[in-house]
Amino acid sequence: MRSDYERDDELPAWASKLMNLTHFENLVLRPVRQHKLISHRVMSSLILPEFKGSTVDVSIIHAGQITVPAVYILQSPIPGHDLLDIPCYSFLIENKRRKKVLFDLGPRKDWREKLPPTILGQIESARAVVKIEQDVADQLSKAKIPLESINTIIWSHHHMDHTGDPSLFPPSTELVVGPGFKLDKTTSLGYPMNADALVNDDAFLGRNLVELDFSGAVNIGGFLAIDFFQDGSLYLLRSNGHTNNHISALARTSENHFILLGGDVAHHPGEYRPTEHLPLPIEIRPSPLDKVTCSASACPSYIFENISPTTAKAKGKKTKVTPFYELNAALNEDLESAEASLDKMTVFDGSANVLIIIAHDASLLDILPFFPKKITDWNVEGYKEAGAWRFLKDFSGAISRSM
Repeated sequence: MRSDYERDDELPAWASKLMNLTHFENLVLRPVRQHKLISHRVMSSLILPEFKGSTVDVSIIHAGQITVPAVYILQSPIPGHDLLDIPCYSFLIENKRRKKVLFDLGPRKDWREKLPPTILGQIESARAVVKIEQDVADQLSKAKIPLESINTIIWSHHHMDHTGDPSLFPPSTELVVGPGFKLDKTTSLGYPMNADALVNDDAFLGRNLVELDFSGAVNIGGFLAIDFFQDGSLYLLRSNGHTNNHISALARTSENHFILLGGDVAHHPGEYRPTEHLPLPIEIRPSPLDKVTCSASACPSYIFENISPTTAKAKGKKTKVTPFYELNAALNEDLESAEASLDKMTVFDGSANVLIIIAHDASLLDILPFFPKKITDWNVEGYKEAGAWRFLKDFSGAISRSM
């Protein structure tokens, strides 16, 4: 079955006649297809903050791994996409004044002994497997980065796969959290001081706990934003919905380029791709599927459109601009706010100047260099283009069944 975007019909007649010529495939057809992709984009209204002369360096730290049945995370998983084996990312951010920030910490190594009983019960009921060999603090020390040089730890939110173990850091390291954290009965005081808390009290005992106040914030792409370093190099975004205290980060890596650290605004790229801001291209290059299922050099996108679970619900919407998944209501405290945050993030995703990295994007594992290396030059290295559609390999089981 072909989609409403017939591959040959997407090209001018003169170009279609040349499709069997490798030379013209590289020199002519690929640019024509790229032009066709651009022509289907809706122009983004995203206005990124002006450059104030400062940037940051960013490293991505693999902080642990969680394996869990997809049904606990995704809304109506695509058949064959039954298990999620996902990383937990932490990010080391450093500005030109040597101020160092950690955005999220992944899970803590001693989680079995230290996590509140409620959380341990949730892990067991979800049949999740948590794998972590080193805390983020261990990885930093191994790389000869003194823990006392970390000025700030920022939690995107209070879930155990993000909070890590701040107690390993000296009291001089402040902990920054989102709005409402201090008054929420599931986070205030911490466990075991508060038997109902879902975070450990050793995270903030003896250290400065800073709750963000967005009342005087600026607006970036629809998100309320705080200029954290006061120099335009790092913004913290109010991206609530998954939890009420959820925040994201927008790190400026060059004058005109940014990395958006999405946290758990989404748990899989299929929840925010494709959209009108980043449509599914006519061909996926290189193919995300194995050679048996599809050519190694390219894969027609219509085979993915046919297995999208949102297709029936789209009611006439084109599958090239409809995400494969909808957000799972059971995984978000406020679904309406979560969907609003996700919609805002898709506009950033459509910008060539912004790389989106959510906390659990397994498709980037073989794309990005990990700590102690940096991803600051992502735009030069082409990581966005290389990784945008890599997540489609998760649907190889459904593709094999449909062919």
